Amino acid sequence: MALRAGLCGAAVVLLPAATLAETLGELPLERGYYVRSDETCRTASNAGTAVLSRQGLQWVTSYCIFDKIERIGPATFRVRQSCGDTSGTEPATATYEIKSRTAFSFKDSNGWEHAARLCAQKDMPQPWRGSDISDLID
Repeated sequence: MALRAGLCGAAVVLLPAATLAETLGELPLERGYYVRSDETCRTASNAGTAVLSRQGLQWVTSYCIFDKIERIGPATFRVRQSCGDTSGTEPATATYEIKSRTAFSFKDSNGWEHAARLCAQKDMPQPWRGSDISDLID
């Protein structure tokens, strides 16, 4: 894992390039900034903001890499993912409920629950509004 200065000046964990080739399937979600459902786009916090890429979810200091994605229902997916931070990763299986192309929730095998929706970059506070994330979401 490599680190670089990123969102809010904090270290951002870069996901290994090989992960993309290993990912099976893809969640039917638009890529970009996702903000926790109990926060607004304009008042998004570090802890509540993640970038969704083809590889997974990336917060300021942590991430979940999608290792395998399986559709198990019309809007339900089983995702084997490796989540972690600078101190390492832990495998988990999560059940993602896709509410629309811009909203989801999941619960993983470790009991972690998360729900978020896409926020337009122009509606985010600084520094997200001015950050170039094209390399993460293209």
